[in-house]
Amino acid sequence: MNGTQYTITPVSVGTLNIDKPQFVWGQGWGTEVKAPVLMFYVEGGGKRIMIDTGCAEPEWGTKYHKSLVRTPEQEPARALAAIGVNPAEIDIVVATHLHWDHCYNHELFTNARFLVQRRELQYAAAPPPIFANVYEAPITGMTPAYSKTKFEVLDGEYDLAEGLKLVFAPGHAPGMQCPLINTAKGLYYIAGDNVPLYENLEGNKFGRPIPGMIFENLSLYYETLRNMERMADHVLPGHDFKVLDQARYG
Repeated sequence: MNGTQYTITPVSVGTLNIDKPQFVWGQGWGTEVKAPVLMFYVEGGGKRIMIDTGCAEPEWGTKYHKSLVRTPEQEPARALAAIGVNPAEIDIVVATHLHWDHCYNHELFTNARFLVQRRELQYAAAPPPIFANVYEAPITGMTPAYSKTKFEVLDGEYDLAEGLKLVFAPGHAPGMQCPLINTAKGLYYIAGDNVPLYENLEGNKFGRPIPGMIFENLSLYYETLRNMERMADHVLPGHDFKVLDQARYG
């Protein structure tokens, strides 16, 4: 993929405590890992794009989901200001999927288009009961954070801009979409929760990469991971602190 070159800036808006096998199938039973809640700011070709928008407030997140902490510097508007971004100037928000730790704070992005896959929006409204809480689906008595968002609904792969494609990537969520982004250093693939940690990419004796333990269709998940490796020069995981070792990519 040629054309416009972009830069990618990861932004942390909190830290979760997660059971490791939830992220990396079968690895580290009984082990908890600390995981950043990441948003990604993408800029290039005159466009300002946000990939995912972070999680709920810590009190809510800890009560209904997982232990969540957030420093004052990680409050979303403040974290964006620290990298020189005004949320009102974001042109496009891409929801990789609609789990609670990826789709809060839409109200900050007052002038943005919001993009989601039709499959994800439909699934989130009435998921199987075991996944209802992570979506804050109506069956739980909660109101999803995105309930007032006016989405543009996509059906599969979408050319968002020159050098930037949204890949339909069912896996962790059935309506997952992952950006494939042209940069000066090659094609970056923001894998989101399909690849929570770099460890997923390392694999085990049975092959690589290793999926996480939350999915609807494991065969489709593996197909998505194979396509990811075929397409991308670089993969950015969705919840790995090592992503923050570099301030900017591309």
